[in-house]
Amino acid sequence: MRRQLAIFGAIAALVALALPGIVAAADTQVVAGKVIGTHGTLMVATSNQMTLYTFDKDVAASGVSNCTGGCLTNWPALTVAAGQTPTGGAGVTGTLGTITRADNGALQVTYNGLPLYFFLNDKAPGDTAGIYTNWRAIVLAAPAPSPTAAPTEPPLIATPPPTSTAPVGDGSSPSGTPLPLLLLASIGALGFLVAIRRLATVRP
Repeated sequence: MRRQLAIFGAIAALVALALPGIVAAADTQVVAGKVIGTHGTLMVATSNQMTLYTFDKDVAASGVSNCTGGCLTNWPALTVAAGQTPTGGAGVTGTLGTITRADNGALQVTYNGLPLYFFLNDKAPGDTAGIYTNWRAIVLAAPAPSPTAAPTEPPLIATPPPTSTAPVGDGSSPSGTPLPLLLLASIGALGFLVAIRRLATVRP
């Protein structure tokens, strides 16, 4: 009897030690935030770093995906295995959950009640070709504002000295004598010389 109790106690202890690991394994980080170009921090899948999207025709918390058939081919669902609880990395502040798809029974991950999808034509991490009519990337943080260049001083323009249209000088000759008086004196001297010459010619 004692031996059976000892065995039972050992098994219970092992289960108690293993239980936290089992619970931790059920929590699976499936999404995280990633800065992508000018879009800011977008939600991506941790498995492949590809951008995730929501569909405008889905209704939050309805438990239903309205992307089926050919739509689902172009917009594959982000899914987890049965028993896994999706969690998010740093920057993911909304509520993660799952819905069971009616078409194939897969567990599709939801964010704030909306199913999450990839886009078929996104080929590499950082691609955002799925931002399209009725489809949205999940912006976790707005892009950082671009640095504003310091204002530059306008170039200095030399101001030319003021010009005047007024005539230079005051109407005087270089010697300071008014020009009209100088002209009259010249005419008088010329007349005087002419008179003397005439007198010289008429004298016997």
